[in-house]
Amino acid sequence: MRIAITSDIHGNSWALEAVLSDIGQKGITSIYDLGDSLYGPLDPKGTFDLISKNNIISLCGNQDRNIVENQHGNGNQTLGFVLQELNADAINWLTELPKIRRINDSIILFHGTPANDMEYLVEQLNPGYVGIKGTHTLDGILKGIAEHIVFCGHSHSPRVVKTEKKLIINPGSVGLPAYDDELPIPHRMENFSPLARYCILDNTDNIKIEHIAVSYDFMKPANRAKKNNRPDWAKWIETGIA
Repeated sequence: MRIAITSDIHGNSWALEAVLSDIGQKGITSIYDLGDSLYGPLDPKGTFDLISKNNIISLCGNQDRNIVENQHGNGNQTLGFVLQELNADAINWLTELPKIRRINDSIILFHGTPANDMEYLVEQLNPGYVGIKGTHTLDGILKGIAEHIVFCGHSHSPRVVKTEKKLIINPGSVGLPAYDDELPIPHRMENFSPLARYCILDNTDNIKIEHIAVSYDFMKPANRAKKNNRPDWAKWIETGIA
């Protein structure tokens, strides 16, 4: 089996188009996305159209849930923009997205952790820096998960971590290579380039994981972010630095 895994598109249809083109050139037809697909000051409607057209099998991330839970106006300016852009089909699609998906007996997908879409699985937040959780800690978090191969998103950081019991993979972010957040403590996630990220899993014989970084015209989403009063998003998209 050979599949592509994407995550954290955040309404960046330009990055998604480039990733889909690269996936197509590799002859891969099965694409799974780990969530946070449409939220952002960019192109949520265009992103939804691409996901639908390409039959991307998607999960619900925390920002997807945020759109659904605040669709009657209890949100920020960016959320208001997203809701204005999306039609009923897109909202219904978000509403029906599962939080966990199992591809087979050995592969499981979710956005953050199995229990919390707001929690980083691999990353450990410390004052002033982001570290990696110990392998025993990770196996404890994943206790009760039978599958050996675990895909997670949320941190926007490409990772492969092997524990005693699991192989954990984060494909990185298609559409937002950096950001900062105040919760649960102030921190920054950075990839130090504007490239769009995804990964490929091939377990036909031995397990093979490829992390792919794709170039694209990142000034288009950056300019859209500026137009929608988010210069912070523009900087993150242009530089991969928060």
